[in-house]
Amino acid sequence: MSGIITIESEVPFGPMLYGWLYMQELPLDKVVHHDAIETHYLAWETVRKQINPFFQNGTGFEGYLISRCPTAESALEEILNINQNILDAIARLYRFQYGFRSRLMRTLTRDASDPEAIHIWSTYLGAALGKLRAQMAQDPQAQLFRTRTYQIVKTLPPMTYYAFDTNVLQKYAVGTKNGSGKAKLCVLPQMLNPSQQDAWLVAEVIGEFGHPMVRNVLDHQAA
Repeated sequence: MSGIITIESEVPFGPMLYGWLYMQELPLDKVVHHDAIETHYLAWETVRKQINPFFQNGTGFEGYLISRCPTAESALEEILNINQNILDAIARLYRFQYGFRSRLMRTLTRDASDPEAIHIWSTYLGAALGKLRAQMAQDPQAQLFRTRTYQIVKTLPPMTYYAFDTNVLQKYAVGTKNGSGKAKLCVLPQMLNPSQQDAWLVAEVIGEFGHPMVRNVLDHQAA
């Protein structure tokens, strides 16, 4: 049996998006598209929140690691590696741009809403997922998990948005299915070495930079 759970929350960087829409005199429905980006995001959120094979508090990366990682601990190590590679790439590219690197981290933690930093995180998310999808092409078990995830997503209603008090709010659903009864790991920052905590933070929140509203506003800004 499967079902859905409805979630109501602020859109990532909702006040910034509201301000940009207001300045551009764009109604909200002009940047809402029920397209492949939305489908991918709902699949990501469904894996992260409901059908995660390894963790109680997933990241979204786990579906790509089904056969590569036999245990939750090995999946955690792989996810930390993926996101540490992102941090290392940023450190190399912006080696002497300490101010911009600070802006990137403050945007990651939502202490800032920097459009340039949002674009950078979105780009690194896309690159990481592109690499994982290429690896998945040779992984029948991961492909099967992906197929089943998207079968669940097809049953979900489209995401809806509404403006409220200088913010943009959202309502969406994620799919559920009966679990295997297998205990799942709950990852807490204090379980990790200090050197690993930033990588876990990236893993937890980088999916927000693939949010369809965020992506669509970035596309409008680039146009």
